Amino acid sequence: MKFILCAALVAMSGMAGAAINKCVDEQGQVTFTDIACAEGSKLAEAEPEPATSSAPPVLPPVVAPAPRSRWADLPRPLARKMVSVDAETLQAAHQNLQLQDEVHKSRRLLSAR
Repeated sequence: MKFILCAALVAMSGMAGAAINKCVDEQGQVTFTDIACAEGSKLAEAEPEPATSSAPPVLPPVVAPAPRSRWADLPRPLARKMVSVDAETLQAAHQNLQLQDEVHKSRRLLSAR
């Protein structure tokens, strides 16, 4: 299967390089073909391709780096995770769970009556 696919791709790439002939017959009809022109028609001159400019590529301007602030170079204290914040968060979560348990407990007592 892969061999067939590769062979087809190679055959198509060979066709891509074929020259296109512009044939004009006696009535003035234009025919484009990749083979020689038929009898009674003549090969028309190919139109010249538009000239490509050979201008050098435009490069982006060179930008100087911005000056650094005096404050950027000062030593910073090491960022440490605050243990007290974690303890406060856990205490608040514990209190919240206790309140929820009390609310559910009172609802169960009221529904049992």
